[in-house]
Amino acid sequence: MTSMETIPDDKDIEACCSHSDPVVRRLALEVKRLRMGIRNHQAQTGHSLCWLNDVELWKLLDKNAAYPHETLPVRDEFLANCKKFYVSRLEGTAWQDPPVGKTVVDKR
Repeated sequence: MTSMETIPDDKDIEACCSHSDPVVRRLALEVKRLRMGIRNHQAQTGHSLCWLNDVELWKLLDKNAAYPHETLPVRDEFLANCKKFYVSRLEGTAWQDPPVGKTVVDKR
């Protein structure tokens, strides 16, 4: 790594895994774990591109992360935004979060 602005590559992280400082080693192992999870998320295809693998990504930060959400946009708005998300992927355009209108609250 040549400067602080350079993102460390896998070789840099691997070198830190054998560092003499146990804190550096622990942090390097955490970076490797997070990178693996992000790469798995990035490699998803099909329906997993939308929401099915979100929980696995969230679990990188909180092992208890789970569905369901307590609130969601109403069904028609939710599905319309899924369609817009799909089109943005096809066109290669950046996704912009739409404003949320009414929400449904889970009362379980």
